[in-house]
Amino acid sequence: MNVRSFFIQLGKFVFIWGFVQIILIGAAYFGAVPVSYHALSGLLMMIVALVMFILSLVGKMGNRIIGLSLLLLLLLAGQGFFIRTEGLQPIVRALHPVFGIGIMFLGRSLAKRAEQLA
Repeated sequence: MNVRSFFIQLGKFVFIWGFVQIILIGAAYFGAVPVSYHALSGLLMMIVALVMFILSLVGKMGNRIIGLSLLLLLLLAGQGFFIRTEGLQPIVRALHPVFGIGIMFLGRSLAKRAEQLA
């Protein structure tokens, strides 16, 4: 498996794992699992985003994919900020699920862009 195909698989993983995140937080809301499962799963996604960023650099995938991979990593890092920062207005903290959906589709977009590389 080369760098590009591994990057593509990780992008698809980010998209699919977003649905797992939604299931985990829903299950936590109803008391079926601890909320920490959702948080730990988010850390896993951040590690995947870091690997994707590194692969985009190593694979020389172009400025757009490299920049979007960095954006993915920063969005995932920001997710923890929105939840853990005390004193933020509730409307600002409510951006957490919106960014989560954006992260999912950014992962899918990165996979598609990498597939289109010659």
